[in-house]
Amino acid sequence: MSDRLRRGIGFNEMDDAERSITDAVFELMQTTDIPKMRVGDVIRMARVSRSTFYRRFDSVDDVVKRFESAILDSMRAINDIAIQARFTTAELNATATMINRMEVLLAHRDQVVALNGPHGDPTFNHKATVFMHDHLSERISDVLGPSDELELYLAFMLAGHNNLVQFWLEKRPDIPPRKVAEALNRMFYAPFFLEGHQSQMPNHLDL
Repeated sequence: MSDRLRRGIGFNEMDDAERSITDAVFELMQTTDIPKMRVGDVIRMARVSRSTFYRRFDSVDDVVKRFESAILDSMRAINDIAIQARFTTAELNATATMINRMEVLLAHRDQVVALNGPHGDPTFNHKATVFMHDHLSERISDVLGPSDELELYLAFMLAGHNNLVQFWLEKRPDIPPRKVAEALNRMFYAPFFLEGHQSQMPNHLDL
């Protein structure tokens, strides 16, 4: 496998062969469990040679894990921007970073749905949940502080986030990312701007 793939590559850095191989794996994932996929089936669908496959990936599972890493890295870059913003009533609208997250998910809708489907990777949802837990915890911990309330609210946020996104991608991908982002932001942050709670908030909260 190439050095750049060992370092991890982003979606925009994939060459044509890598894209074809990745597309083939996710197409097969519609009907076949990942451990049961054969490299021979992948390369026939991708129309590449076996040597081309192994110059880029170690196995079918490696293809899946590289995709998962790429999408989480994309989200991490967005979160790094979001964490520098200020927490104001603007959070009740569709923020640029939340829209950007939804755009990334919609752009890779088929793959994300497949990963969470019956033949996908059951560990992906857990990794994504832990990833978002850490980010959201950092964003709201200054408001609620380390407490049972924080942990309960995070559980509520994550369950709602995961279910809403999965429903959107599977059933209603026609809804624009901006509208989904706005719904998520309002569901997440409206309680912090209710009368009586604002007094507990710092004037400037780094996100």
